[in-house]
Amino acid sequence: MSRTITTKKLLLKLLYSLGVVLSISIIISMLLSFIPVNSSFAQAKKPESIEIYVTSNGVHTDLILPVSTAYMDWRQHINLQHFAGADSTFTHIGFGWGDRRFYMETPEWSDLTLKVALQAAFWPSPSAIHVEYIRRPLKPTRHQRPIHITPEQYTMLVQFIQGSFQQQNGKFILIPGKGYSSTDNFYEAHEKFYLPKNCNYWVNRGLKAAGLKAAFFAPFPFAIMRHYR
Repeated sequence: MSRTITTKKLLLKLLYSLGVVLSISIIISMLLSFIPVNSSFAQAKKPESIEIYVTSNGVHTDLILPVSTAYMDWRQHINLQHFAGADSTFTHIGFGWGDRRFYMETPEWSDLTLKVALQAAFWPSPSAIHVEYIRRPLKPTRHQRPIHITPEQYTMLVQFIQGSFQQQNGKFILIPGKGYSSTDNFYEAHEKFYLPKNCNYWVNRGLKAAGLKAAFFAPFPFAIMRHYR
């Protein structure tokens, strides 16, 4: 009986310690997310500017770019033949980075299990890039914010995204049969996923790499979106 009580006390202490560590981590992350980076950034002016979008569903952020510009045609790297529902008339393409297993097993939030959530949160795991062809330009909303950037900034952002893909013989590595629909797919990515190194961290890194306004640290969507609202 005493051994059982001792075990319970140890478990309670462990849970309490984890809770304290998690709370402190969240507080520090919140504070760091309010420190701006590239605060002198100004939206580029037309006609030279290129319009991209950063989007949020409240948990996850993505980067949305034109399918084709004078500086990059994504169809040369991400084959339309992999997307049964997309064709050459689609105007934009979206990119998100995240935990490979989480992506594969949770097409809807209702599919999320405690095991998958805990593994994604606390155990470094393989990552994947979610790619979606988008039929038409987005419309600005609170959760879809346009950013007008220079060709130089766009090129740096493209280089960042390309560098996140694993490649074989110069080709991005498709994860077959895992897309949610006929217009999206998953590809193998570099780096391990773990909290707080998550999808929002990746998007924020991309913005910083291109010299765009961002947060010093951004594990939460608001840390990114607030700069463009």
